Amino acid sequence: MPPKATTSPAAYIVLESFVADVDGAPVVYRKGELVHPDDPYLALTPDRFGPLVFPHPVKRGRALGSPEVRAD
Repeated sequence: MPPKATTSPAAYIVLESFVADVDGAPVVYRKGELVHPDDPYLALTPDRFGPLVFPHPVKRGRALGSPEVRAD
């Protein structure tokens, strides 16, 4: 499971595809699509969205070596 964000995320991700009626027009939200934090439907149904979290930690302050590639 990804780590919890410590600050408000800059973007959210759609957890499951769905269609919403926004201002009288259908809007398709696709699974994996990024959504801006000010999206009006995000405020109405926050359970359909999750914070965008990167799966690997960012290494700062030191140079990273070349990745090791292994053949199985």
